Amino acid sequence: MLKRIAGKEEETIRAFAKEIVDAIAEGNYEEIARKVDDMRDWDVELLKEVIENFKEDNELEQIDKFEVECTFKPVYKDGSVYKQESFYHFTDGSGLSYEYALTTDGEPNDLTLSIEFHYEGDYMKVIFESGVSPPGYN
Repeated sequence: MLKRIAGKEEETIRAFAKEIVDAIAEGNYEEIARKVDDMRDWDVELLKEVIENFKEDNELEQIDKFEVECTFKPVYKDGSVYKQESFYHFTDGSGLSYEYALTTDGEPNDLTLSIEFHYEGDYMKVIFESGVSPPGYN
């Protein structure tokens, strides 16, 4: 579990997400299983299979580390801009979910990291709910 500091949850989650994204970039899938509290329907082998097959199918050499700047910066007709990461606070105040669009060479590669964080007192329980999914993956 992650220590929860009221008002600083997004900062804590961003730092945690960096560790997860970097583990994916390094192919260290075991590290992800050690860092989260609940893998749900995922395990290390499935995670490795999904990511490695996606890279092979799409002829991608690697997944970028967290600090690689996303160069995809469109502005949409309504004036909104593309966001590489998104926070979704639960309406009941029990936590939030986080999504991060993974990149290759600074461009989105259609893989999205999705993690939930459930508040439990002074901590946040980390759930690898949707894990890492390509479009249309169930």
